[in-house]
Amino acid sequence: MVSQSRPYRPVLDHLILDLPLIAIFFVLCGGICFANPETLKVEFLPLAKTACAVVSPDQTLIVSVFVGSSEITKTNWITPDQSEELINAGQDKITRLCFFQNPRPRLGQINIWKNRFGDNAPSELRAISSTKSIDCRFEKWINQVGDKVLPLGLLSVAFYEAIPPAGTPLIDENGKIVGLILQPASPNSAYAIPTEAVHRVLGDILRHRKLVRGWLGISLSTESQIPRITRVWANSPAARAGIEEQDILLKAGPYFTDRYPDAVNALFYTIPGEVTAIEILRDSKRLPFKITPVIQKPGAQ
Repeated sequence: MVSQSRPYRPVLDHLILDLPLIAIFFVLCGGICFANPETLKVEFLPLAKTACAVVSPDQTLIVSVFVGSSEITKTNWITPDQSEELINAGQDKITRLCFFQNPRPRLGQINIWKNRFGDNAPSELRAISSTKSIDCRFEKWINQVGDKVLPLGLLSVAFYEAIPPAGTPLIDENGKIVGLILQPASPNSAYAIPTEAVHRVLGDILRHRKLVRGWLGISLSTESQIPRITRVWANSPAARAGIEEQDILLKAGPYFTDRYPDAVNALFYTIPGEVTAIEILRDSKRLPFKITPVIQKPGAQ
């Protein structure tokens, strides 16, 4: 029994090289002209891996994705004329998101981020490389790969041509960023980090320079697909709220938890100090609770 799943950390051996620095394209949609996000080419050292980067929702930072297994010692912004070192603002090894200080105050002002990809998201998307937009299609949410439960849900995206590099933004029909490419899943598809995960990690990077997980004080059985609570930790937020063992978790925040992997994803988005609405099933009755997570208890996994 564990309080959350063991994180699955994808590793990519070869990133597809990005092309030149910044390109702005315009798309006519419903009579309104949307500007594609400004993207940057970055290089992670010491492995010399290149990726795409884009200005984060708060516009003070740049966000990219690093899927290597080693530590980043230096990151350069690569332009046709020069290479400029970026100042590290924080890195999260679970999502593989990494953040840097925005080197240009006006950079990324046209970028618009969607708050949440959601369950009723559009299927037709576009990946914005440095020189062109690439049509792609959202296929489904991925919470589990083989027998490994992911620490958060990812987007499965199908491509009609070469998959762009890690960190490449995906936009919807309104020009809003809905996710970032993580890594290829097959020759014609890739996993992508949803926009809500970028918002979640960004908030903690700005406050703590790292991701800080919320802890409710419950343990779920990994032996069942049903998110049944098998332990409630004494004096935990869940215990104080009245959660009991054998309760079944139905919903946490805006996320429905039909299966154990769904529950793992929902618990990723709990934030210490912020009230989370919980719904559980107990003796055929649906019961609502409001719980305020705390910073994850050391050794509680």
